[in-house]
Amino acid sequence: QPVFLGDIVNFFTETLRVGRTSITVKVTVEAERWGAGHGERVKVTEAELTYVAIDGNGKKRELPPEAA
Repeated sequence: QPVFLGDIVNFFTETLRVGRTSITVKVTVEAERWGAGHGERVKVTEAELTYVAIDGNGKKRELPPEAA
């Protein structure tokens, strides 16, 4: 869905998985629209993202303990 000028955009995240070297997160984006005296929320987009920890050479490495 499009986002219009004046929309309030909300991003919601949910951690789906924490592995040894990666974290998978779901991101949902909604636009809050105010027209005709009332508001409505419209789902704009969603995605699942996987972040992989890498070292200085671009090789996978284990996540730090605080990430778990």
